[in-house]
Amino acid sequence: MKLLLVAGSKDYANVLGYHLKPLGFELEQETDPVRAIERFEKLAPQTILFDAVDFPRHWKPFLKLVREERPRDEVVFLLIAARDFPQEDVAKAAYLGVNGIMGQDLSDKRELYRLEEIIRRYRSVRDKRNYTRLVPSVSERVGFAFTHPTRRALVTGSVSELSIQGSSFLPGLPGAATDLPIGIEIPHCSLRVEDAIISVDCRLTRNREELGFQFLGFSEGGHTTLLRYVQTRAQRDLKNATSQEARRD
Repeated sequence: MKLLLVAGSKDYANVLGYHLKPLGFELEQETDPVRAIERFEKLAPQTILFDAVDFPRHWKPFLKLVREERPRDEVVFLLIAARDFPQEDVAKAAYLGVNGIMGQDLSDKRELYRLEEIIRRYRSVRDKRNYTRLVPSVSERVGFAFTHPTRRALVTGSVSELSIQGSSFLPGLPGAATDLPIGIEIPHCSLRVEDAIISVDCRLTRNREELGFQFLGFSEGGHTTLLRYVQTRAQRDLKNATSQEARRD
């Protein structure tokens, strides 16, 4: 598969090339947006990542052209935008058929996972990992807690990474679980995703500053709830962005 990067700087190419190669992507960059538009048919990319910071006047006509030729599930079109990207442009991008809007720091693990997540939703990728990982934002209601197997104390904290197969967890109280051996199974942990509380049996796979957990089993309906939550991150982000614009109006 081919990913077309339209950006003036070469900085993104190094990060993306390293991260996306295992997914089966060939990366090609155009530093001239007009040339990228002209070569769109010939290049036939499955994914386009367009830097709206470098080229604020070209992303709309390019996105419009792409959507006239290919729907959202055939060509994934993503924008790189600054924090102050105007809300009216967010609304226009959604109307024109953008698949998602990324932040500028693509070296940030959260942004890379979001990029991977959006691509996976629309494209079948070649990757040994068959699950999507996400880094919850501060506005998302995601939490995790478990009872220490020997001390019977409740260990709470924050989820730093989440997938359908497991999570990375940072205890709120340092040292609260340093005595737990790798491989120990901890039943009936509590995973919160938005309004749902899921009971999940876990195995400890990593015990450093952060704890790594593998999910072994879910309470009834829990697996479906978590899968839906992970897979709909991109839609939620875009919906939240457009709703902010509506409130401003």
